[in-house]
Amino acid sequence: MKKTILACIFLHLAIWVVHAQKVDSAYVNHMRAYYDEHFNDPTNPIVLTASDTLLDMAIRCNDTVMAKIALGAKLDYYYYGQGENRTDSIIAGVNRLKQFARKVQNPELYYWAWAARLVNYYIKQGEYNIALVEAEKMLREAERDNLKSSIAECYYALANVYAAKGLVKKSQEFMLKEIELFEKTNVVRYNISCQYSDAAKIYIDLGEEEKAPELLKKALKTVKSPYHEVTAKLVYVSLYLAQGDKEAARQVLEECRQMYAEEPSLKRHIHYFYDVELDYNWRVGNYNEALGILAVREAELKKINDLMTLAALRKTKADILWEMNRKSEAADLYRDFLLEQKKEKEKSEEVTTGEFATILNLQRLSAEKQQLEKISQEKQLQNTRIILFSVVGILCIVVVFLLQQRKLNGKLHKSRDKLDEKNRILIEAKEELRKAKEVAEQSNWMKTVFIQNMSHEIRTPLNSIVGFSGVLVDLFEDQEDIKQYVSLIESNSKLLLKLVGDILDISALDSNIEINHYAVDVNACCQASMDAAGELFSKDIKLIFEPACDELIIDSNYSYIVQVLDNLLSNASKFTREGSVTLAYEVKEEEKQLIFTVTDTGIGIPADEQEHVFERFVKLNDFSQGTGLGLSICRTVAEKLGGYLIIDKEYTQGTRFIFCVPMQRI
Repeated sequence: MKKTILACIFLHLAIWVVHAQKVDSAYVNHMRAYYDEHFNDPTNPIVLTASDTLLDMAIRCNDTVMAKIALGAKLDYYYYGQGENRTDSIIAGVNRLKQFARKVQNPELYYWAWAARLVNYYIKQGEYNIALVEAEKMLREAERDNLKSSIAECYYALANVYAAKGLVKKSQEFMLKEIELFEKTNVVRYNISCQYSDAAKIYIDLGEEEKAPELLKKALKTVKSPYHEVTAKLVYVSLYLAQGDKEAARQVLEECRQMYAEEPSLKRHIHYFYDVELDYNWRVGNYNEALGILAVREAELKKINDLMTLAALRKTKADILWEMNRKSEAADLYRDFLLEQKKEKEKSEEVTTGEFATILNLQRLSAEKQQLEKISQEKQLQNTRIILFSVVGILCIVVVFLLQQRKLNGKLHKSRDKLDEKNRILIEAKEELRKAKEVAEQSNWMKTVFIQNMSHEIRTPLNSIVGFSGVLVDLFEDQEDIKQYVSLIESNSKLLLKLVGDILDISALDSNIEINHYAVDVNACCQASMDAAGELFSKDIKLIFEPACDELIIDSNYSYIVQVLDNLLSNASKFTREGSVTLAYEVKEEEKQLIFTVTDTGIGIPADEQEHVFERFVKLNDFSQGTGLGLSICRTVAEKLGGYLIIDKEYTQGTRFIFCVPMQRI
């Protein structure tokens, strides 16, 4: 049984490993395809964003080579880019790469960034002495760390510097050192094929072409990219031309042309092909083709402002024109070349002077750095002592603090016990208050129910008294004294009925009833109130209705609007002895409000009493009829409808009430 279980476990592990390898392989292929798609032209701005994506892919796959390419992409954008003042960007990019390389413990990336980008950039700028200082500094650091592959990278950088300075033999010396280190140790050199090719080219240029074939064979054997292969084949073209085999040179040149046409990644190195093609056409006597190639190269060099290479090509052009017997044109170009050489020499002297000044500054800065480091160490030692004494002092303070804290904790425990006792008393008091509140609410509810029930029961017999009082008035129409008594009974019964009605309204409004909304004809509301109030006014008072429009239907409550208007008109009838009472309304479309106004020419209300009259059971004239509840009910109804009821303080000819309700047309 155990063997079976172990066999199943091993089988699952094997399947998982195979699956993981397939996933990793697919991811690597995707990463390579992404690189081929976006990194053919390092000067394309898309490289700046695509490099971040590629770096993430490389980190996931632990692909050091692709990580180096991704991290160097932004640096290459400036390295291969156009324009001036790129030095700061190059230095910053190199430092970023070096820091990353230290972090991931990748010395290959560290020295590649230093040599292939910083040193080479100084070479491209013509600052050869600074490039040499950087290369030698790099070599010393690599030898101190005893890193063979990094030493090889330094040899490569020194070879490039000496080649740029025109010291071909010295350049070849470091190339051969790098090749020897590669062949005698297990150092991995990605670009070793190019070193074989470059060393072979130097032998050809020095007239020792018999030493080149062996190096070129090794170059083809160690190729790792199309660039390595095409570089070796271009050197073969030079070798065949030196040996006088023009047909072989032509065939290899055509192979190289085909490779550049089929491989997009070779686009950045097309100038190497142009140089070899130019040399081939010149040597075989195809002068016009050579001049055509020169024209293309000159246009490219003008575009990137490479004046040094441009001057060298003009010298080549002069040589070709001289051989074509166009000696006048050649002489002009020779003259221009000599002038350029003179300017370049002067510029080189200035640059050299500046470089030496820079080197001296670097040395001075290095000495100052060492002095500052010594001062920093002394200060750090002093700071360490201060910190040590401070820690001891802090520990003493902490001990004292802990002792004090212990005493405080004892006091806090006692205080907490007292607080718990007080909290218990408060909780008991809170419970008693809650019960008292419930009793009070129950009493209030019972009071409200009692008032409502009693008011309703009183209202029923009052309705009978009022009704039959009216009948008695009609029966005793001819008997003036009896009619007077009966009329008095009728009026007081109506007053008592209104009092009961007000109490019922107050109880209903206090119970938070919901007001139903439906279609209301505003003109009908006003007319109903006018008709009901007509009998309250004497003939000396003119009752006026001023509608704002012929018809207005809104969503509101007919009964409550009429109730408010009835109360306002009734109130106006009590205090107006002459003049007029006007009911009007105004429509405010923007504010969506309907404004009713009841204006009279009565005695008015003093300004300091205008808010007081809306309180319950308040009457400014104690001898006037009424309960003092009407205006309070009106304001409560207005607020229930979503509006308001106020007195117009600016009107001084009597009293004007403003009754506002929300307006939603139907």
